[in-house]
Amino acid sequence: MKIETELLDFDRGNPRFVEVGAGPTDASVISTLAQIADLSELVESISANGYIDIEPLIVQQTGDRFKVLEGNRRLAAIRLLKKPGLAAGTGITVPPISPKAAASLARVSVYVLQDPAEARDFIGFKHINGPHKWDALAKARFAADWYKAGVKRGITLEEVARRLGDRHDTVQRLVSGMFVLDQAQEQRVFDRRDRYPGRAFAFSHLYTALTRPGHREFLGLPLEWRGSDPVPDPVPKERLENLRKVMLWLYGSKSDDTPPVIRSQNPNIKELDAVLRSPTARVVMLQRNDLREAYALVESPADRFETALVNAKQSAETALSQIAAYDGRDATLLALSTELLKTAEIINDTMRTMARSRKNGAGPAESG
Repeated sequence: MKIETELLDFDRGNPRFVEVGAGPTDASVISTLAQIADLSELVESISANGYIDIEPLIVQQTGDRFKVLEGNRRLAAIRLLKKPGLAAGTGITVPPISPKAAASLARVSVYVLQDPAEARDFIGFKHINGPHKWDALAKARFAADWYKAGVKRGITLEEVARRLGDRHDTVQRLVSGMFVLDQAQEQRVFDRRDRYPGRAFAFSHLYTALTRPGHREFLGLPLEWRGSDPVPDPVPKERLENLRKVMLWLYGSKSDDTPPVIRSQNPNIKELDAVLRSPTARVVMLQRNDLREAYALVESPADRFETALVNAKQSAETALSQIAAYDGRDATLLALSTELLKTAEIINDTMRTMARSRKNGAGPAESG
């Protein structure tokens, strides 16, 4: 059926809107979508060609209004073309639209559902593994809400994963992470809006950390995370302070001017997990909030070598990217690069020799 677009409303419970904090007005929803979806291209396409009414919007009827469960991006583009003032502050330029193209915005095809649960299979597959994928946070919100709504009816997480077209352990990580994030925010030990500025919210840091034994023991969670389906509020009350610490290490705090200790997921989460599994290193981490200092207490010589080699390569690549700044006049820098070359050759020759020895079955050479 076709309905007038003026009767359509955004679904403010959409996982993407909920997690980025979209406000209650059309302008705030459009502003949010402008940040997380490519609205400009769609607006330009509809302006030039009119609304291509091939795929119906999925809607839920409430009285004489229709909430758009699937198709909020298309509704945003329609709203912008009909009311260009909504583009203020979004960075979107709304082009002029011909009368013929404008006429195509009056009525659009919809598929009406009485129960939003009917749309879950379609929407879930489309945005979890289909052509219009959500980010991990929106996927986790959708899967967690679906699972919580269905668990009383005997729906397992495995069934949710199957209907989403994704692996069970992937959905388990996402839902487990979402339940911990929800608990941290509800218990006010963490606020995503207060994370250290300058970076997007890396939800993958949390759900990856929660699969590691050191983090799970620190938070009072079962060590085998695959052992059972996740439950809401999984962290025991007596471990909420530990949860606050973990969230601070992962994301930092704007209000306290505390940067996160996790600079990159690999290797920092692995390093923090090793620290949490060592009583001595854990105490240092809790007292000093210094991952490098704490990890030095548990880092093996092999790990130190690997880290030093990776850092050296990255530093050399950074220097190479800035090579145009060298004007040829500083002989000290040239001598330094020569020493660097010699050191790199010694490292490379030694590693090749040790690799050949191991390949020939001789093992590492013994000093004596």
